[in-house]
Amino acid sequence: MLQETMIERVRALCQADTRVVAAMMYGSFCFGEGDRYSDIEFVLFFEDSTYAGLDRRAWLSQIAPVALLFVNEFGVTTAIFENLVRGEFHFHAASEIEIAGGFQANGVWFPSLDSTLICDKTGMLTPYLEPLIGGPPDRTAPENLQFVVNCFFNWLVFGLNVLQRGELARALELLSAVQRNLLWMARALEGSTEHWPIPARLLERDLSANAVARYRACTAALDGPSLRRAYGECWRWAAEMLPELAARFGVTTPQSLFAPLDAVIAEISRAPRSGEK
Repeated sequence: MLQETMIERVRALCQADTRVVAAMMYGSFCFGEGDRYSDIEFVLFFEDSTYAGLDRRAWLSQIAPVALLFVNEFGVTTAIFENLVRGEFHFHAASEIEIAGGFQANGVWFPSLDSTLICDKTGMLTPYLEPLIGGPPDRTAPENLQFVVNCFFNWLVFGLNVLQRGELARALELLSAVQRNLLWMARALEGSTEHWPIPARLLERDLSANAVARYRACTAALDGPSLRRAYGECWRWAAEMLPELAARFGVTTPQSLFAPLDAVIAEISRAPRSGEK
């Protein structure tokens, strides 16, 4: 794969470049899940004296020709190479290496040290990575699932209000947030939490055929009938999962919202308004 060749090129560059103090890789290739459609993702630490003057495009062009380079909405240097491989590169000064200590709080983990560590010339990065080796953290802690349930109700009510106003495009956008929390509920109930940070990742492989079918029913096109049906299916699926989540994990649900939501779903399920598409 192109990506594997590029990863090895990054590894060689980091070892040879005296400005690079430490480097690590994250993403699907760390877990043996990368394929020819996957991104490559790295965190790179450079000597403080050279960091400010570093030409990022020139450095990345040693991996492969760069077609587009910019800092994305999350502050990450993002490269699209001419071979259409995407790369995310966190450039940091060596004095910022302690940021690696924040990975554990965010639930980051790796199967082995070799899977993530590219180089550590000073030995300062390895101690931050060692606590991340093993398996994923417990995603089904009651406080975590309670937050998921609360978020579900928040996005569902938000989306339904927008839908009833007639803002179909916005209702479709908000539907994705509703779906994301539904998938977290389903993953918790089916014990499939490996891909928790991106719950739709490998959905067809990770979840049961029934869960995949329920999720499919919750998707919509940009039209009123499709959106009304999808929001109704989202609520019905959640209403089935919530009692089991409460029994198994101790989450609570805002029971006073059930009847109003039932009424709204029943109302939007009736014939479309005159002239609505």
